[in-house]
Amino acid sequence: MESSICYLNGNYQALADTRVSVLDRGFIFGDAIYEVVPVFNGKPFRLPHHLDRLRASLAAALMDDPLSRSEWIELSDRLVAENGAGDQTLYIQVTRGVAPRDHVLASPVAQTVFAMSSPLQVPRDVSPIDAVTVEDQRWQRCDIKTTSLLPNVIARAQAAQRGAQEAILIRDGYVTEGAASNIFVVSGGRIKTPPLSPLILPGITRDLLVELDPRVAEEPVSVQELRNADEVWVTSSGRELVPVTRLDGDVVGNGTVGPVFLDTRAKYQAYKATR
Repeated sequence: MESSICYLNGNYQALADTRVSVLDRGFIFGDAIYEVVPVFNGKPFRLPHHLDRLRASLAAALMDDPLSRSEWIELSDRLVAENGAGDQTLYIQVTRGVAPRDHVLASPVAQTVFAMSSPLQVPRDVSPIDAVTVEDQRWQRCDIKTTSLLPNVIARAQAAQRGAQEAILIRDGYVTEGAASNIFVVSGGRIKTPPLSPLILPGITRDLLVELDPRVAEEPVSVQELRNADEVWVTSSGRELVPVTRLDGDVVGNGTVGPVFLDTRAKYQAYKATR
């Protein structure tokens, strides 16, 4: 990654040589919005959907979108090409800019626009993970994809301390999402995922599965349903679909990767192959 090319405020340059002011509000306040776009065979996957979510998050944070749609596409395409095409993870971040430390800007400043790329290891095999449940202690606007991720970081750290790879967040007895993923559960062949709300991030992979599989119901998922599920999966742009076979140390279903997961993953892979 150190030798990769990144983008900062209109310039393409070596990541190792790139610097941002310590007074940038993204550094001082976490006053920033970000996106993570998977790139397969040199092509950003569902880029328009990611850009729509970026614009929605910026608007919710009372920030302007600093680039037009065509400029974002040009930036993405060039950055992918500069880093050798292939499979990559494209990271985009927009901050409110550099200013003296104060909650309210005294006057408008230029936003900081940063993007970088790193290699993406596309999972070839299905590798199940362990997960644990953690109380959801985040704020009330989790639908905004902000860099202020301390509660998520703490939840993942708690999961790691318990020998797990993901934390499933619980609020008032119901599942919201994973610390870095969306959640799907299967019971009796029926697939459920928590409905969109300010309490969860509208995941791009999540939404694609809702489009692809009519069996998916967007309905609240209780803790009891989670624990009694035949199958549990997590989804994200980087990891795609991942089955959970142990939850809080207990076996999920029969402890193996379930048939509904495999069928839905096949639908996802078939869709990806056409894009």
